[in-house]
Amino acid sequence: MTASRADPAVTRRAIGALAGLGGLLMIGASFLPWISTSTDDGGSTTINGWGGITGSSQIAGTNLNDVLDGAVSYRPGLIGLIFGVITMIAAIVIASIAKGRQPHRVTAALLLLCGLIAVGWGVFRGIDAGDAGVFDAGEATAGFGPWLLAIGGLLTLASAVLIFAGVIDPQLSPSDRRGIQPR
Repeated sequence: MTASRADPAVTRRAIGALAGLGGLLMIGASFLPWISTSTDDGGSTTINGWGGITGSSQIAGTNLNDVLDGAVSYRPGLIGLIFGVITMIAAIVIASIAKGRQPHRVTAALLLLCGLIAVGWGVFRGIDAGDAGVFDAGEATAGFGPWLLAIGGLLTLASAVLIFAGVIDPQLSPSDRRGIQPR
């Protein structure tokens, strides 16, 4: 008795959806809070991945990049946006195109690169929130944006590993396989 595999087209679309979800999380993470700090009046202030300031700060509603007037740029979410968009394009390609004996190996390599960068940057910024050019060392803590970026990167890595493992490869009948064939 042999175990039958799921339809490769369905599996390919599911893996494309998994990569697409990872890309969406990366894009969404860039707009979420990346740094949080408490204020003198007992409130808190957060700064998103594009420098937007919210909370009980006196400069809430402005952008940190405008406040710094070009001295420093704070846009850590840019990496999530760039590699999230690349991941989304790769996910669409995976879900829509099925050709060859081992399809999407190059696309999986691209997903692997995007996933590694997202996980690396997310974990780095999650552990070391940075100072955004305005805080003293240790004054700010990481928001949930970097961690969501890392989760999106992990989903992207999982989809790349599944492709490299051959889950979406078409099943070959015994007569289609190369090698020595019985007569």
